[in-house]
Amino acid sequence: MFNRTTNHSGIGIVTDKNGLPILNGQDKADAFNAYFSSVGVADNNIMPACRDIALHSVLDSIVISETDVLQSVNRLRSNSSCAPDDLPILFKRLKHCLSLPLALIFNQLISVGAVPAEWLMAHIVPVFKKGTAGDFTNYRPIFITCVLSKIVEKIITSKMFDHLYLNNILCSAQHGFFRRRSTSTNMLQRLFSLCAVTHDSKLQLFT
Repeated sequence: MFNRTTNHSGIGIVTDKNGLPILNGQDKADAFNAYFSSVGVADNNIMPACRDIALHSVLDSIVISETDVLQSVNRLRSNSSCAPDDLPILFKRLKHCLSLPLALIFNQLISVGAVPAEWLMAHIVPVFKKGTAGDFTNYRPIFITCVLSKIVEKIITSKMFDHLYLNNILCSAQHGFFRRRSTSTNMLQRLFSLCAVTHDSKLQLFT
């Protein structure tokens, strides 16, 4: 059987701005909600300038196949917490019989531009990072969304990424949310750039 973590965060005593302890669960949730809302950044509605690129292909629609659903289900974590739809992750066990019906449902939703209301909801769980456990600033929010939403989002994201990558739209300096790239590759690239600049400076001194 698959293990499933619970929705209980196991958070101990936290303190408010006055240093007083908060013991009630609802009061903790309200306090975390207020803190996470205060540190959020609002969109400035400014679109960045984009360079003109000759596209090799156009992505004007997305068609989800049974294979797409099967691959997306395989990437689901078996120990994810229960989402707002209250559906446990049984899709891995039933993936072969559910892939085709789910593909039909996803394509129908895309064709009419509709999203179920449950897919727009999420359970927000505060996860402790480091430092003092009673300090709100030492927690970060984790959003637990519906399983079906995760499945279709992974498919759409993959198809959009393939389109951007094949048409060379993504900037070469981007490392976040990029396959086979991470903060480590970003740091290595920066290090190599600094080494190259230092090497060129030394050569100029000897010439």
